[in-house]
Amino acid sequence: MSDGGKRILVICPTARDRAHFSRPAIRRAYDLEFRGTDEATHAPGFDGLQFLNETIRMVQGRREAFQAVVGIDDFPACMMAALVAESLGLPSPSFESLFLCQHKYYSRVRQREVIPEATPRFHALDISRDPAPSDLPLPFPVFIKPAKSYLSILARRIESFPDLARAVAEARLRLAPVAHMFDALLGASTLDGNFRAIPGSALIVEDLLSGHQVTLDGYAYGGQVVPLGVVDSFFFPGSLSFERFEYPSRLPPGVQERMAEVTKRVIQHIGLDRTFFDIEFFYREEDDSIWLIEINGRMSSQFAPLYRMVDGIDLYAMQLEMALGRDPGGREVWGPERNRGLVSASFVMRTFENGVVRRIPSAEDVGRLERRFPEAFVEILVREGEKLSDELQDDESYRYGLVALAAEDRKALLKRYDEAKNFLPFEFTPIR
Repeated sequence: MSDGGKRILVICPTARDRAHFSRPAIRRAYDLEFRGTDEATHAPGFDGLQFLNETIRMVQGRREAFQAVVGIDDFPACMMAALVAESLGLPSPSFESLFLCQHKYYSRVRQREVIPEATPRFHALDISRDPAPSDLPLPFPVFIKPAKSYLSILARRIESFPDLARAVAEARLRLAPVAHMFDALLGASTLDGNFRAIPGSALIVEDLLSGHQVTLDGYAYGGQVVPLGVVDSFFFPGSLSFERFEYPSRLPPGVQERMAEVTKRVIQHIGLDRTFFDIEFFYREEDDSIWLIEINGRMSSQFAPLYRMVDGIDLYAMQLEMALGRDPGGREVWGPERNRGLVSASFVMRTFENGVVRRIPSAEDVGRLERRFPEAFVEILVREGEKLSDELQDDESYRYGLVALAAEDRKALLKRYDEAKNFLPFEFTPIR
């Protein structure tokens, strides 16, 4: 037990978080107490405000026990952790800065103030009524996403006004649970009422962007914005579903440095501090332009194994260090021209057909894979007997597993993944 016996309270960790926190190096260095689970926050009937208030009462009754409060996933964990920390007078990312990352309309407003050259035109659409053509000041095709987005749900290209009307009707059915919790947490905060004009259920309509999609990872601490690396995104052909995330990026070093400069300006403008961020960008080679897709005010936890395998840094330990008020280091990692010697990727196992899960890999199966490739990090995202659609999925496909691997080059990496899949037997019965 470290830090004089005082604990770090971890709010609503995911299964991935718990796996990383269970590693011996973390358990030796930090004393963690978990409160809730991310899975429970998405269960029917979960009352986010009640959970928050009960957590605040619990920590106030034991306020001397905790040295820090942290959330890893952006919603609702990070927002709840900020409110709990505030109730104890403990330093943490401000609720406002997290809100300005998570509410995609107000985030765009702040981006436009400081990086207009990288911000597309955008408009908020009220879904409480049927849209009229006059509601949309942008020409088709456009891109839409919820003001409070989650797992790319309802993030899609819209070709025409009838398409938009159908998306609004679908949004009324699908967005309520997440949007209501988001708005309830906003109501529990002390944020200015001006931030409440656009609810989390609104749709954001934007200019349609395109290009090579990447994610720039970094952190903000003590007023400094520190980039770590850039990860390339690859999609399944003809879809918006991710096939893999590959690190380090193959973008030209000069482009990565420009993205880092845009990142520093916008993160400082938002006021994010004591936390990781990841910013998604498009780079359009034809006109050498950079466009910001969205800001996430938290660690990209899916990429944590990639940085550990390639650069030898532990993002989870760094997050805990920041929560404790200690500089996490890692500044030496950034360097688009640096030869890292390895390539890593997080591969997404998915299908485009719904089905019932009949078999998933056993612990022995995963163990055999880890013995073959010791660096591998495997996540099983489904359970036997359930439908793939029972899990939170995007609009096009169904994820069922993640595999992170590293190799000396891309060719070897892709070959390694092909071999790894043979260790992981999944079986599904299609739903006709």
